[in-house]
Amino acid sequence: MIHKLRGKCANEGFDLCDPIHTQWYNDLIEEEGHVAKGTLQKIPSPPSISDVNTDGEDLHYNAVLIGNSKSIWPKFIAWLSSRCEKRLLELANNGTISRSRDEILNQVLNDSPFDTFVTETLCKVFHLCCSAQMGIELASYDFFWSNGVHRKVDLDNRKEGDEELSVHNQNGDADYHCYVSNKERSSFLVSMQRVAKVTGKYWHDDEGTKLCVHPQFGTWKAFRAVVVFHKKIKAEKSAEPPLVESIPKAPMLCPCPVAAEEIQKAKQVMAYALKMASSDRGGGDEDDEKTENLTYDDSPGKMDLCTYLHNSVTSGSDWS
Repeated sequence: MIHKLRGKCANEGFDLCDPIHTQWYNDLIEEEGHVAKGTLQKIPSPPSISDVNTDGEDLHYNAVLIGNSKSIWPKFIAWLSSRCEKRLLELANNGTISRSRDEILNQVLNDSPFDTFVTETLCKVFHLCCSAQMGIELASYDFFWSNGVHRKVDLDNRKEGDEELSVHNQNGDADYHCYVSNKERSSFLVSMQRVAKVTGKYWHDDEGTKLCVHPQFGTWKAFRAVVVFHKKIKAEKSAEPPLVESIPKAPMLCPCPVAAEEIQKAKQVMAYALKMASSDRGGGDEDDEKTENLTYDDSPGKMDLCTYLHNSVTSGSDWS
């Protein structure tokens, strides 16, 4: 399933799709003390899916982290253009007084189009990939969106009080129906950076900048959602208790792809940014020791933190 899921996500602009076991994340935030303090919550840890990677490697996962690099923008622009054309066509069919394309575009842009594009596109992709035809029968899956919203999608069973969710294809026709539980009130923020860390594909600067750095894409990537899969449970007539599933071994953590001196300078940029933010709020009495040595041309006023870290890690990569 992961191979087809990666392909379909990449075709829609979401070229970062990494399988994980949610227990890796749960263990990490517990070790860091966030569970005890209540600053982060654990996410479900259902039984693993056994799969095979494209290189023949056995995979055991129960969730995926979905994100994107710059490849999302051509897809989004095409989607935005089609949304504008659809709006123009609706107005023409309704005999509404014609508006300019700029007016229609501004109207579309005021409706949070990127958020709509992300949610609609990923909902469609996951429904197609999570059907029984993909070889793994799933009962449901959870979207933990990066904005903290949690939505559980039941593929088959509609319960009283559920909201029908319709996702449309490019022609505007209903493409499929699934059911999203309205009773989910357990929305909370998932630390996408920590999820990324346990995939072994990203280095997380958890001391200074708090950013994740990808060896190829640098800091110029974004995490959109963690999607947790729930397999269908087959009833078995047996007097023996079910076996307790062992948690697959977590991958090795990604080594830091940034030179130590660059990380130190990035920390200074972060300290400077925090100081400026504090000054804007009437603060600014903090010790200036950490920022007094910022002498490079591209000062924080001219170069933000992501740009600085990105430039230090992506020489020769796809983003240079």
